[in-house]
Amino acid sequence: MSASILLALAAAAPAQQFDSPCDVYASEQFAANARRASDAEAEAKLLLQAWEACPARVTLLAERSYALSRAHRREEALAAAEQALAHDPSNIGGLLAKANALLMLERWDDVGKTLDIALRQDPNNAGALKIRANYQYLIGESAAAEQTFLKLLSLDPNNHEAAYMLGRIYYMDNRVEYAMAQFQRVLKLAPRSYKAYDNLGLCYDAQGEHEMAVRHFLTAIKLAEEQKVDYAWPYANLADLLLRRGEAKQAYQAATQAAKRDPYSARSFYLGGKALHKLGRAEDAQRWLERSASLDPQYAEPLYLLAQIYSKNGDRDKAGETLAKFREVKKSAPRERR
Repeated sequence: MSASILLALAAAAPAQQFDSPCDVYASEQFAANARRASDAEAEAKLLLQAWEACPARVTLLAERSYALSRAHRREEALAAAEQALAHDPSNIGGLLAKANALLMLERWDDVGKTLDIALRQDPNNAGALKIRANYQYLIGESAAAEQTFLKLLSLDPNNHEAAYMLGRIYYMDNRVEYAMAQFQRVLKLAPRSYKAYDNLGLCYDAQGEHEMAVRHFLTAIKLAEEQKVDYAWPYANLADLLLRRGEAKQAYQAATQAAKRDPYSARSFYLGGKALHKLGRAEDAQRWLERSASLDPQYAEPLYLLAQIYSKNGDRDKAGETLAKFREVKKSAPRERR
């Protein structure tokens, strides 16, 4: 990058006083390396170094917030976004990063308030509309979420992320044909979208076309591997399908690959534990299921199976406590977020 462009980047930053000098070249090098990082933890670390090299580049803090969210370090993600806003309270990137972090933390009231501030500044901001639609869906306002995504697509018909999320809403609301249309729309805009192939697999699975579902899950896996992305969902979805077909050994193998790619996925550990239970490996199943429950205490499925295992082991008190927890969680189970 030329020196003139780097100087322009520094000049474009908010006009504030910073105690530290600004090494724009070093900052840009760190930022470029961050965007090539193989995982979110490394990306977040490099973005911090990029900002420390040039504190005037407040947007780097917002980028770091997103990376921390992807690394499941949600409180730190919120802190990074708030740090950006402390330097520039009107920074739209900082506001959206804060809203995203709050969404991950399920602090619903604060999400709404932060989005209101962002949308007052820019009513048609694509990033703000996307987060608002996700927020609306997660608090149970699926009709409002659908309308927000439709508005976003009317403003930007080529926004494949909005089409993907609209497809997710349709799928979760059991409007499978509508969902398929959106995922196919995504593939016209982004032919190598592993997420679209994965979700088309879910749609075919819902229609009972299991071979087509497997084919699409495998395509999603292949594309994610080619793009060097640790994407666990198609492995987990394949494991779920294989379990329902009675293929526990293959299901366990798929769940293992899912857990390897996302060691924070409660669902992957649940599916692996369920497969191990069907294979008669009770001790291993218990470990996997306990890991699942520890990753997400509000995830009901592993609790039910754990209660059965505890009961079979003769630990009736623990079985009773776990079953009661299952019933409590099941009543207030949140929507699935992807």
